[in-house]
Amino acid sequence: MENRDLKLYFREIIYYHPTIKKRSVCGVFSYEALNAEEMRMGNIYLVGKIANIASKKRKSFDFLLNLLASAIKRDFYANTQKSTIEAMESALQGANIYLADFTKRGHKEWIGNLDFACLAFSQNNIYLSQTGGPLIYLLRHNSFTNLNKKFIGQQKGGPEKTFTNIASGVIEQGDKLIVASKDILEIASPQIMKEILIKEDGEELYNFIKDKLENQSKIKIKKDEPSPKEPIDSLACLILEVETESNYKKKKPPKIVKDEVLGIDLQQLTNNYFSQAQKLLKTDLSPKPSPFIKFLSKYPIFNHLIAVFILCAIISTPYLVEKINYDIKFKNAEELINRVKTLTTQSKFALAYQDQSTARPLLQQANFLTLTIDPIWKTLPGPLQEKLSNELKAAKEELELQQNTLNNIVVLKNYQEIVDLTKSTYSFNPQGMFVFQDSIYLYEISSGFINKIPLENPVPTLIFVSAKDTFKFGIAGTNSFFLLSDPEKIYVYKEGTNYTTYLIKPDLSNTLDIKDAAFYDGSIYFLNVAKQTILKYQIGDEILEGSDWLKKSPDAQLNNAGALTVDGNVFVAKENGTILQYAQGKLLKDITPQIKPGIGPETKLFTRLNMKNLYILDPVNNRIIAINKENGFTTQYVARDFDLLKDFWVSEDEKNIFFLNDSKIFKAEIEIQN
Repeated sequence: MENRDLKLYFREIIYYHPTIKKRSVCGVFSYEALNAEEMRMGNIYLVGKIANIASKKRKSFDFLLNLLASAIKRDFYANTQKSTIEAMESALQGANIYLADFTKRGHKEWIGNLDFACLAFSQNNIYLSQTGGPLIYLLRHNSFTNLNKKFIGQQKGGPEKTFTNIASGVIEQGDKLIVASKDILEIASPQIMKEILIKEDGEELYNFIKDKLENQSKIKIKKDEPSPKEPIDSLACLILEVETESNYKKKKPPKIVKDEVLGIDLQQLTNNYFSQAQKLLKTDLSPKPSPFIKFLSKYPIFNHLIAVFILCAIISTPYLVEKINYDIKFKNAEELINRVKTLTTQSKFALAYQDQSTARPLLQQANFLTLTIDPIWKTLPGPLQEKLSNELKAAKEELELQQNTLNNIVVLKNYQEIVDLTKSTYSFNPQGMFVFQDSIYLYEISSGFINKIPLENPVPTLIFVSAKDTFKFGIAGTNSFFLLSDPEKIYVYKEGTNYTTYLIKPDLSNTLDIKDAAFYDGSIYFLNVAKQTILKYQIGDEILEGSDWLKKSPDAQLNNAGALTVDGNVFVAKENGTILQYAQGKLLKDITPQIKPGIGPETKLFTRLNMKNLYILDPVNNRIIAINKENGFTTQYVARDFDLLKDFWVSEDEKNIFFLNDSKIFKAEIEIQN
């Protein structure tokens, strides 16, 4: 029989008993191709259940089930150049890795309790894989086949071999498939399912199962009374029909039965009350007061008590309404906090498996909920606010931690103050810093002084260099450091000369055009923004000799550039946050860190030949960004306590960052995250 343009039409059933204790999680996941490339690979359908789990761990394993489905879908469509079976093999291999890693983290309860089936449908072919004991039946003509037999004798191993085999075959028009957890047999035997599918169609079987499950839901289990047969706690079922689109449309559309919704017609209710009240006003009230009431009414005190009671009821009504209102708001806020915690925990699991595509929307939803909680919390009275404040604070802190983890943010907390120049007897306003021979040197643009601070004994010493000139930049070399002055001078200090400096004149038209400079391998590199070029100069005894380092200059991409560093390659930062990397005088690539917020202006760069990372000071956002020079992995070190970051320096082993904030120098220990 020739099959053309066959499609799978499906119906899903996910059921949990409403009253009995939940001991399992289940799900049905149907993913259909979204574009032409994915259509060539086909659709995937997943049915899974994890049974016999403790109620306190249901959320973790519900997340595992959803994580498996998400991972299989992602890996299946990851490379559209693969064939369908290759894509399925890759997806199942990825699922095995997730399960193995989940087990290593101490979550072993799923082993022996996971029933999971994976089907892929492409170009009239179907591919099946399963683990555990899900039921897969195929009705073709009048034959009802149990496809699980194809997996009998499947090799068993550890979690990394959960999914091993893939069966495949050609489907035909009119085929019907049932994929379900084993609990389906508690609802209908294979013979009953076969008879319904032969006489009717998938819609009829779907309604039959739904009716049976509704009857199951009515069964209530009492603790002290033994039940002859306990109802199933959950069920996952997928019914598939193979048809051409034209034939499927010719079928009689299923009857849509709308559930009856009980509501309150306020207008009718009000009218009824008014009509009854009018009748009462027009009619003599009956029955008449009892003799006992007549007796009490003779005493005025009785009437006074009734009046007081009515008055108290009227006075207390607004208070009661307000209290009920507060109770409702309190419960709403409490529920929202719990939802934030749940979403944060789920994102934590996703990040553990490097699944950022799943973690990010979860955190976005949690963050949105916290914005919803705050207005509610502020309207609560003081005592209720106090009840929620600790939980709300803890939920926000955990959410922030997860957001930082997602964005590779490390908040610098344990930092050490090295020196505070505001406590010195003299005035010194540092503009920048560099480290040379175990000492920090600071320079300012308003004088010809520099400040030396030994790292072992951080006591600042003011050193006089020039009475005429001020300094734009300080550069540390191997055995010397250099101070770039205005307009055409460079002061050079050589090791062991007791801070005696000498002047050299670079062959530059004007050092006012120099935006930044860096030292590497005996040469100084200058960033000249006005001429849109990078200059390389060798250091002589009395003069710097050199020329353009770029093969082609001017380079328009250096427009609005602001910082430069060298490790053999030259890195240049632009004001828009882009980093230009040059090699051998040519542009190698652009680097645009995928971080939020983006990098602001007035950045500074730092790296060395043997360092793994390129470091970026972003003073606008109070952070230092580390980008791995090989794989681009980005870490953000955030210094929230500082508001005027001017410069920084990173130790050779990349374990310490020194940074200048206003007139203070701090040291922070860091761990390389990549």
